[in-house]
Amino acid sequence: MSDYQALILSERQLPSANEEAEPASALAAIEADRSRIVQCSPVRRLQQKTQVFPLDVKASVRSRLTHSLEVKETGRQLALKVLAEIGQEVDKEAFVSLVEMACLLHDVGNPPFGHFGEVVMIDWLRTRLPPLFRQAIGKGSRQWPMLMTDLQQFEGNAQSLRLLHSLQGLNLTLSQLAALQKYVRGAYQRQTGGRWQQKPGHYFSERPLVQQIRARFPITTRGRYPLTFLMEAADDMAYGVADLEDAVDRGVLSLAELELALLKGANEYLKNCWQQAKADEPGFFSRFRQAINDDLLVLVSEQYLLHQQAILEGSHDAPLLAVEQAPAEALQWLKDFAHRQVFNRREVEALELSGFAALKGVLEAFAPLLALPEQEFTSLDSRQDAEGLVLRRLYHRLPPRHLAAYRRDSRSAAFFESEREREWYFRVRLLLDFVSGMTDTYVLEEYRLLCGFQG
Repeated sequence: MSDYQALILSERQLPSANEEAEPASALAAIEADRSRIVQCSPVRRLQQKTQVFPLDVKASVRSRLTHSLEVKETGRQLALKVLAEIGQEVDKEAFVSLVEMACLLHDVGNPPFGHFGEVVMIDWLRTRLPPLFRQAIGKGSRQWPMLMTDLQQFEGNAQSLRLLHSLQGLNLTLSQLAALQKYVRGAYQRQTGGRWQQKPGHYFSERPLVQQIRARFPITTRGRYPLTFLMEAADDMAYGVADLEDAVDRGVLSLAELELALLKGANEYLKNCWQQAKADEPGFFSRFRQAINDDLLVLVSEQYLLHQQAILEGSHDAPLLAVEQAPAEALQWLKDFAHRQVFNRREVEALELSGFAALKGVLEAFAPLLALPEQEFTSLDSRQDAEGLVLRRLYHRLPPRHLAAYRRDSRSAAFFESEREREWYFRVRLLLDFVSGMTDTYVLEEYRLLCGFQG
């Protein structure tokens, strides 16, 4: 059996009904994953989530969905290029599909307003959860500091795993779930300086699932699942030029400003790509992006194959684009320029401030539900006093799917030492699942409603 045959499997956490009678081939199971993924609501919601410009109504400017589709296509090209030289027996269709679907899903856990939204949520959680816990529970057990640390670290990668498995119940193959995980550390664990611990890759709530993934693929205990490297590179390649193209299209940045900065500060490779793409002719950005991506496809596939053994052993510790070669350095210059000259523009920051007020306002409006003792929270439907009626209406705004997950996990989830703390942990997750799943427009509408400005 080749290394890839041991990595590309049909196994799921819960066997499908038809698979219990006759186990599916790896390809058949991964094709079934593909169908579930493309049709799931988290992918559809990406069309109204921020890429760079929050709340943009201009159709040509990228949303998270159009970005993810571009990442998916780049991932497909990378997978095919690697497969042409891989030198091992591998199910090529399954390999490509795993990379493509990891690319399509890589941003589904992001909250409204993208990474800015993550920062807002983390700030609120660190400030508000400790007093809310004291109101609802009082003093915590010896396990509670670890659980509180977990709750206060909202991260899109960890939320993606939770969303797809614990909330949507897609029951994807362990191979597909492993391909999604960029980081190996749990949000409840300290950073130890090991590989891929910069951010949390899963929450305590998904610990049993991650343990099953690691039991099946032991390299993921200390490193990444190999195909994750291709997903990460595809993401970097897709947004490097795209964010600047959107900025020019939106009028936030002029082509002349970009050209002046590039010809002054970029490497010779990037200057040549710019000049050959002919900025004064229609279709410039398409030609410019293609010229860079053609070279990056070669570079990334070469790096993957060069480090393939270390990648398969879980010991490779650097992104495939972290090399001192001209195309990679050019891509990094474009990303750095976007951060300096686009993300800090007044227009972008003004839009983010709207998101800040809405996101924090919605979280604060629902915070009283976290201050209640468990018995009061679960019996809200019987309250008739004024405060109870308001809290009940807030409770009724929570999605039935999320409430079902809360009821299931707050009673039976593993690894909790205190039943009261388990219930409150999943009550916080209920609110975070609800708010992080909102689109940019939905969180604004919800905020307007809660402020009394609806209609």
